[in-house]
Amino acid sequence: MGAALFSSTELARLPLAAGSFSEIRTADQIYVDKTALVYQIAVSRAPHFLSRPKRFGKSMLVSTFETLFSKGLDAFEGLALEKLWHEDKTYKVLHLDFSQYADLNADKLSAMLSQRITDLMIDTAEVSPLDARGDFMAPGLVLERACDKVPISSLVLLVDEYDAPITHHLDDPVMREAIVGVINNFFASLKKCKESFRFIFVTGITRIAHVSLFSVFNNLKELTLTKGSAELVGFTEEEVHRYFHPYVENAAAVLDMTVEDVYSRLKTRYDGYRFTLDEDGQTLYNPWSVLSFLAAPEEGFDNYWYLSGGGTPSLLLENLKAHHVSLDYASMKHEPPTVDKESLKLKSEAQNIPTELLLWQTGYYTLEPLNPELAHLVMPNEEVEDSLTRLIEDMNHLGLSTQTKNRLHNLPALIDAVDLESVQELFNDVLNECLTPDTKVFNYEPDIRNILYMKIPEQKLTKLREHKTLHGESDLELKTHKTHLVIEFKRTYEDRDVDASLLEGIRQIKTKEYGKGTSALTLVRVVMVCDTKERKIVLTQRVD
Repeated sequence: MGAALFSSTELARLPLAAGSFSEIRTADQIYVDKTALVYQIAVSRAPHFLSRPKRFGKSMLVSTFETLFSKGLDAFEGLALEKLWHEDKTYKVLHLDFSQYADLNADKLSAMLSQRITDLMIDTAEVSPLDARGDFMAPGLVLERACDKVPISSLVLLVDEYDAPITHHLDDPVMREAIVGVINNFFASLKKCKESFRFIFVTGITRIAHVSLFSVFNNLKELTLTKGSAELVGFTEEEVHRYFHPYVENAAAVLDMTVEDVYSRLKTRYDGYRFTLDEDGQTLYNPWSVLSFLAAPEEGFDNYWYLSGGGTPSLLLENLKAHHVSLDYASMKHEPPTVDKESLKLKSEAQNIPTELLLWQTGYYTLEPLNPELAHLVMPNEEVEDSLTRLIEDMNHLGLSTQTKNRLHNLPALIDAVDLESVQELFNDVLNECLTPDTKVFNYEPDIRNILYMKIPEQKLTKLREHKTLHGESDLELKTHKTHLVIEFKRTYEDRDVDASLLEGIRQIKTKEYGKGTSALTLVRVVMVCDTKERKIVLTQRVD
């Protein structure tokens, strides 16, 4: 099995795994072996750059390179890399995590980087971060002086989240430009001492203009859209089944679900990312969300990405605020923009990234290839759809009240009591509290269902949407331990009033036999009619 791309912290959170890949491993530890992909990059002597959203494994990948180059194959016994890697030499690794310095001003950033380089090089090439006057020198100059004292190709440079200090200060133009200058000068210095480096690897979320990283190297390899690197971070379908099956079985037991149902929910909830325009490329699961769920399945299929800050990077929030961009769930869901490959590779001013490109870089959009040069930008999965509604709420100071959240947790009791009036009232409160006045959700029947679906907690009930049956797909199904509630949503149109919408819903439920013969639970089937002008559910009727 593999060691790559799990940090020791994340491994320790899993009940069946402990320790990091650099420690002694036991038979019941679980790892995903991506080391063949790691090898393909590490064997090259060219500098590399990889862009991915937050919480998608960039830092774990950097740690993997650090272990390989600083310790060799000792930590990779039994992995694909062991048979591929033939370098006996180890290297001094300069691992600089720029996210640790994101909130510093330009002067402190410069000083901290200079001190960090000095500390890392102290046993290899002693240099001082200070000049003759006792002031901190620029980190690039410190790096140059250190490189003068080491052999050719003896160093490895790993820079994680290079853009974090820049994007953290988007609301302060003066400070932002000063920080761009610090980072720009640092990368520019690499040109003078690049012969000292065996390997250079840089990660970030976006490609910022005027940062010399993208101009100083003639042979910089961009991995962001390459087919060979598409599966470098994230989990494929096959990897989830191969490496995590014991954890999925554990989750099924904890949640009283079948193993097949847990796999299905994992896929719907966390799969769907694609980082290549290759139409045959596999979709990927968000690694952070999968690991978080498997570590504590009793918490349910939560939105771990947004809760961890993955969906709220400063880069996104500050750009949206600065340009007064109003996101709309319905528009993003039903009007996917088309982009070409060259647009995806654009360098942009940090404070002026095109919104569609920004949403792709930060993980709200993924690629749906049309051909090798064109793709639709679409939301990858249910977790991201949920994150978008939360982002809209947060940016517009909306969100569910504590009272409504508590009532949602009482929804199973309302369903068992077949208190349809209270269910309708609760659903209307959810729609009223979490949507903006100008939202287009009420123009799309499925979106009303989707918003409610994402807000309903999964504790004490099972929720399904677009559940396939022999004759069609039901809108929304909610199952408690006693009751199976099937809901068909209909909305009014200019030429279809409430009564006509109700009759259409009743006809559909009956002819398509939604819910029939699916379980021994008490079956309750209802039609909920939403009035487009009133922007609420105006009628709920049970169908016998």
